[in-house]
Amino acid sequence: MNSPSPAPSPLVVVEAVRKSYRIGPRRLDVLRGIDLTIAHGEFMALRGASGAGKSTLLHLLGGLDRPDSGRILFDGMGIHALGTADLARFRNRHVGIIFQAYHLFADLTAAENVALPARMARRSAAEAQERGESLLRRVGLEGRMHHRPAQLSGGEQQRVAIARALVNQPRLLLADEPTGNLDSHAGAAVMDLLLGLREELGTTLVVATHDAHVAERAHRQVRIDDGRVANRTETA
Repeated sequence: MNSPSPAPSPLVVVEAVRKSYRIGPRRLDVLRGIDLTIAHGEFMALRGASGAGKSTLLHLLGGLDRPDSGRILFDGMGIHALGTADLARFRNRHVGIIFQAYHLFADLTAAENVALPARMARRSAAEAQERGESLLRRVGLEGRMHHRPAQLSGGEQQRVAIARALVNQPRLLLADEPTGNLDSHAGAAVMDLLLGLREELGTTLVVATHDAHVAERAHRQVRIDDGRVANRTETA
């Protein structure tokens, strides 16, 4: 009798992570001991009230900040212990981040915004441009490549942000309230696009959201309350 195959190791492991910030003389404890695992290819939705710690957790997962204590392992690598330069390389090579406020450069065109992470990864200008334009076609913006952010609608800017986050083919994609600035129709269209690309590329997706419709489409919902994991719900 053959032994069962071992379960695949998770892509991300979060162990006893704490994070606080100083606001004047006061210390604000945001994360108070988070334990979490994220599987390869999973779509996880982080729920919770504003200020519960969802965005802070996304920043730690993406290497934008470091925990005060605890460990964050990415495919076995302790990103919590990386130096500044190594952490920047980790973000550029392995993580795509979609910010709620888009954070597009106002003086760059859509194509230039999308190509920028590829140039930072030292890809040639031609390859970066080809990747960027290909992704913009994929997200339905083939006619808007040379427009600047001010010339684009909110939904179009979000599509540019999605393309930019995917240009280096990240293994982990993080999205902070990706539909928060959009109406329900535009939000649903953006999520359809994002989930289609996630499935096609096999990317692991973690979304922080207040939108119940977005969360219900996830494989798993994790609720963060007062800096701790309150519960986990399988939804798909």
